[in-house]
Amino acid sequence: LKQAKNETERRLLLKQIGEVVKERLKYPASDEMDADMKRLKYVRYADDFLIGVIGSKEDCIKIKEDIKQFMADKLKLELSDEKTLITNARKHAKFLGYDVFVRKSNDTHRDKNGHLTRSLDHKIVLYVTTEVMRKKLLEYDAVKITVQKGKEVWKPKGRTYMRCLDDLEIISQYNSEIMGFYNFYSIANNSPVIDSFYNIMEYSMYKTYAAKYSTSKKKIIAKYKKNGVFAIPYTNKRGYEFKREFYDKGFKRKELPNRYLDDKLPNTVAITGGRNGLIKRLQARVCENCGATDNLEMHHVRKLKDLKGKSDWEIKMISRNRKTLAVCSVCHHKIHAGKLD
Repeated sequence: LKQAKNETERRLLLKQIGEVVKERLKYPASDEMDADMKRLKYVRYADDFLIGVIGSKEDCIKIKEDIKQFMADKLKLELSDEKTLITNARKHAKFLGYDVFVRKSNDTHRDKNGHLTRSLDHKIVLYVTTEVMRKKLLEYDAVKITVQKGKEVWKPKGRTYMRCLDDLEIISQYNSEIMGFYNFYSIANNSPVIDSFYNIMEYSMYKTYAAKYSTSKKKIIAKYKKNGVFAIPYTNKRGYEFKREFYDKGFKRKELPNRYLDDKLPNTVAITGGRNGLIKRLQARVCENCGATDNLEMHHVRKLKDLKGKSDWEIKMISRNRKTLAVCSVCHHKIHAGKLD
């Protein structure tokens, strides 16, 4: 560049350099099959495990046989060949509801020093799939699926079995289920697609209210949705008026979940009105605040009128007219520390 005679020649040289750099970035900086660079990563949750191997397929076959032998000799367990698969990292592997794979990408961007890099290639990617959302919606009985011209069509479905609940319990149940699903899949690289799950749940809720009051979905929306926000009004024991809003904060990916939000399968409380006893609520082993499955503790208040109704957990106690709330140890600690919203 220093030898360029004029600006035109300099620009031409810069263009040629850029093309060389882009071409160079198409190739890995090292040999992926280098025998001196083999690596293994292992992660387990309960009886599910995933092993990532930097190595050949032959290495993976040998590792699988070693694991099979170890489980038989040491643990007296049988490894299922049908369920224990060897998958190329470029293809999707199933683990804890996620699709896991290694991204192949030639996309480039400039780092903080202005250097062109290919930072997306060879990165582990977690995806939440349409099939996962489909199964969860069917589990909640919130969707009706038909086939038209060879394609599935999803339509929101009212949950008539919830008509016996009061209005506040219905919206609380939907919020709990949506937030429980999002909390578990919030670290997925494509977490914004959860919006598809959300849309079905939203209109299922409208139809549930419509079924309860024998009216139309349109009239329910007109009554409770103001300025784009759907909310159910209620009055607490002290006569103060509040509103419980339907969740509408999006599904942005959480890069680094804090230590209190360990991955937990969404297992929300079914508010059916039949599990009010303290013993049964504790036996359910589901935190009535965050949905975590854990050993529970019972939080007590002396008088409901002492609650201000500003926090979600206070609103739950007020709406159910209960002086107790079955919560996990983390939520219980936060309540007493005044840090639980």
